[in-house]
Amino acid sequence: MILNKILSTIKQIRDLEPQIFLDYDGTLVPIINDPEKSYADSELFYILDYFFRKYETFVVTGRSLNEIRGFIGNYNIIALHGGIYYINGNIIEVYNYQKYVNVCNNIYDNRDEYLREFPNLRVYNKNGGILFHMGNIKNSDERRGLLKKVKYLGARVNMDTYMGKDILELRIPYINKGEAIKRIRNTSRPAIIIGDDITDEEAFMENADAITIKVGNETTVAKYSINFELVRELLIDIINIK
Repeated sequence: MILNKILSTIKQIRDLEPQIFLDYDGTLVPIINDPEKSYADSELFYILDYFFRKYETFVVTGRSLNEIRGFIGNYNIIALHGGIYYINGNIIEVYNYQKYVNVCNNIYDNRDEYLREFPNLRVYNKNGGILFHMGNIKNSDERRGLLKKVKYLGARVNMDTYMGKDILELRIPYINKGEAIKRIRNTSRPAIIIGDDITDEEAFMENADAITIKVGNETTVAKYSINFELVRELLIDIINIK
């Protein structure tokens, strides 16, 4: 069974103070069509409390810092794919972060331009990123039209365009989860990285020495793959072996 293989590998490094990096949406909580409702439940709080007490643990997410702190509280967080960090109570911003906050504020203030053309679109200001949520857009032509428009906008404001599960996102250029994790990793210690999305593939590729775990059945460079339903079981098993 795949969990036994993963646990056997983790047992070999558990006394070496591994750093643990956990994606949020699609990993710790399910992806839902109302992303503003993705709060942690009591079981997840139990798991996070344990991991943050016993290991050096980080939640790594594309969400804004304020939003993810609203969901889980004041744990160690890498937000906006590495655009801003909350580490041991301290906020650390990447270079030019405030510039992109202003850019995103301007885009959000003018979001009606997009909502008129795409009535089922939802737009979220991530304070350093803009999320275009397509969960209610079922027409493929509309989606292609929105992608074309967002790519043009990204080029105009010098932001990267990312396409995920039912989302388009503008994010700070040259920022990704892989580089963000490398920035705070202690390379003399092992690492465990768990995530489900294309952004997590960047984390796997940039940290090839880590124990990397893909959530889902898509092609991956991670060493292991598990279904979403097994993630919490795995984390509780790690608690038990500690």
